[in-house]
Amino acid sequence: MPFRKLSFVITGTVFAALAALTPASATLVRVTVTNPAAPGGLSLTPLYFGFHNGTVDLFDAGAAASNGIEEIAETGNFAPLRGERLAQQADSVGGVALGTDIGAPGPIEPGESATFVVDLDAADNRFLFFAAMILPSNDTFVGVDDPMQFSLFDAAGNFLGPQTIDITGLFAYDAGTEVNDASVTGGAAFVDGVDISQGAAEGGLISSAMSLSDFLGLTLANGTLFNGDIDFLSDPANFIFARIEISEVPLPPAFLLMAAGLAGLRLSAKRKRSV
Repeated sequence: MPFRKLSFVITGTVFAALAALTPASATLVRVTVTNPAAPGGLSLTPLYFGFHNGTVDLFDAGAAASNGIEEIAETGNFAPLRGERLAQQADSVGGVALGTDIGAPGPIEPGESATFVVDLDAADNRFLFFAAMILPSNDTFVGVDDPMQFSLFDAAGNFLGPQTIDITGLFAYDAGTEVNDASVTGGAAFVDGVDISQGAAEGGLISSAMSLSDFLGLTLANGTLFNGDIDFLSDPANFIFARIEISEVPLPPAFLLMAAGLAGLRLSAKRKRSV
């Protein structure tokens, strides 16, 4: 095979590999979620994220909860919410911050952190939302009501740099789908000895979260005593359920070497053609 043709084939192959790895507008992003509570405080179910173009609106305060919000608020199951996200924007991207329970993913408990990496398109995945159940509770959750409240890229597609988002009491809601009941037959999640299927349907609307003080003194499903600071109503803007840290993941050295090799192949091909 003539050198010029061989160089063209190799160069084209590497170009294709690079294109598959890094679309022109794609950015690799690391998301870390930390629960800063002291032992005995509130936990969160795995925090579900959606990265979208601003059109994905999964709940509104004052309206009835969708099936997706009901499921994540009562059980922590994010699968229905994922389906609702994709129905609103098929090329939106999801991600989950999972707790570190031994043997299986679980809640993000006090003092724990969870991290995942996601590949985002600056146009299709400019904004983010999150949702998770607050534990223990019947149907209390954290979520983003305004679909464009948090942006990761500007209108020109530039990554807005490392940023920190505090999930405060301002993001806490009651789904209005299950009666709040801390008794052993109340169906609340993450309480030792309680069957979550026993919760009574409420048929209400999404509203600001209510106090969870009735759960204080109970033993949780992880065996700890629920006796921490859980007052997110007195000063909701300064009560932090979790902290989200978002940063860009730099390209690995091997990738940069591949790019340099590609440049060398192209230069070699040009020189051969000029002979």
